[in-house]
Parts: sequence; structure tokens; C-alpha cells
Amino acid sequence: MSTSTIRGSYPHPVLDSSDDVAAVIEVFNPTFGTTVDDVEVRFQVRMTDPQIRQLIEDGHARYSFRWSCSSTIANGDLYARVADTYADSTGYVGWIDQLDIRDVVKIEVKIIATQPIEGYALDRQHTEYGGASFNLQSGDVLADGGSFEIEPGKLYDPLRPPVGSCFRFVSDKTMSRGLQIRFDYDDQVLVLFPERVLTGFGLLKENPDLQIGLVVLPALMETISFIKRNRDAEATGQNEDLSGKQWYTAISQLVEDLSSFEVPAFEAAQKILGQPLDAAITSKLTEQDQEDTDD
Repeated sequence: MSTSTIRGSYPHPVLDSSDDVAAVIEVFNPTFGTTVDDVEVRFQVRMTDPQIRQLIEDGHARYSFRWSCSSTIANGDLYARVADTYADSTGYVGWIDQLDIRDVVKIEVKIIATQPIEGYALDRQHTEYGGASFNLQSGDVLADGGSFEIEPGKLYDPLRPPVGSCFRFVSDKTMSRGLQIRFDYDDQVLVLFPERVLTGFGLLKENPDLQIGLVVLPALMETISFIKRNRDAEATGQNEDLSGKQWYTAISQLVEDLSSFEVPAFEAAQKILGQPLDAAITSKLTEQDQEDTDD
């Protein structure tokens, strides 16, 4: 479930209970979905004041999306990025680690200054301000979009392990190149590497998105395709009984929860893994954005 509370006041100093600026900031259409490790949060924001929008475009202000969980007492920045652009609003998407939250999560939306702004005044501000202007510091709030709440259920329990525990990566001295996948073990799907390649795979631990994109994603795709082929063979009675295999139960449930066996395995595997190719390809952009913010 999700709920949304909207406020439209701009806290310069507040004059009374009315809005300080004749403009609107709205947060709407909040949704969420649970991936392997994270809760994905999506929502739209509409800001109608052209001067504040210009400050954001110029980098003098930015949206702040902060989340908090009263059950775990954890909180943090959602680090949401632009997902869609509409005629009157902007869509954002961000992620929260499942380990940090439980039950209701509150997400607050504000616009804050990213640097000192002298003589800050808006054409649409309340007439009682007259010609007053304000000297703002970095972090000062320009607009308060209120908050919305989500209540994501936990995706996993001990009988439904995350996808990573369904695979085991081992070396095979008889192999000189290429990777192989074996489905004949009960507890895990085996991914076989030549010894040197497995060593290189381990060295990528500082870049988990690459590990997932290069190995886990294709392994999961092949596993989903294997399960689907086996299901399709049930009609002719030529299928293998996989019900006793732990990895079969776990991955089948993940597909049913997060995607579907009706979509291509490539699409389903990306969804289950939280779109790892997007993360791997844009990782340098994220690093650059962080460097620009620090500067």
C-alpha cells in the first residue's frame, strides 16, 4: 500500500497558514516494487514555479528525497534519479536496501539550495513580503513537497532464499575456456569456470554490478529457460521432476513474484536482479554526478 500527504508551503519564514508562494509542488503516483535486494520506489513530482525550476536546472537547487523507517530507526537519502519526463511533471525512481526497512517507510520530498543564494525572492511570493529578499545558505529549504508512505512486505523468508544463494561458482581443471551451467544438483545450480577465469571473476568483487551482469544474469536467464522448457514438456509427459531441487522452487517463485514465465528470460532475469545492466553501464555517470556534487 502507499499513501501521499501533500503540502504546498514554502518555508521562508512562514507568515500564516496560507502558502508563501502562489505556486504548487505536488508529489503523486507513488508506487513500489520489491527486487532481489532492494525496494524500488517510483513517484512523480510537479513544481509550477518557473524561478524555482530554473534554479534546479542551473544546479543552484535540487530535490531532496529522504526516507525513514520507524520500525528499524534507519533513514537515508533515496538518491532517486530521473526515470521519465512528462509535460507537467518529472518521474523519479530510487532504491532502499531491504535490510534497512520493515513495515511503513516514510519518504519526504523537498527542494533545497545547493549553494549560497543572495537576494532570493520570487515573483509569485506572498504580497505581504513586499520587496523583501533572503540570503540563503546551502541546504536551506526552498519548497516542501510533503511526504508519502509505502508499506513493502518482505520478499524473502528462510524457505525462499535470494537468487544469489541458488548458484555456486566453482572451477573445473578440465576446462580451458568458456563457462558451463549444470542443473543436476539439488541445492544449487553450478556455474563452472576455467580456473583462471574464476580467479578473474573474484577480482571483480569491487564491481558487483559487473559480476552480476557478466555471469549471474546469463546464468539466471539459462536457468529460467531450462525451467520453462521443462514446464512446457509436462504436456507430453517428457518433463523431469524438479520439485525436489531447492534452486528450482526458489527461482520459480521469484519469477512468479517479480515477473512471469510468459516474458523472455532476458527480461525476467533483469527484473529479478534489479536491472543490473542499467547499474553497470551508468556506474561511471553516478560517480561523476557524486564528484560534481562534492565540488
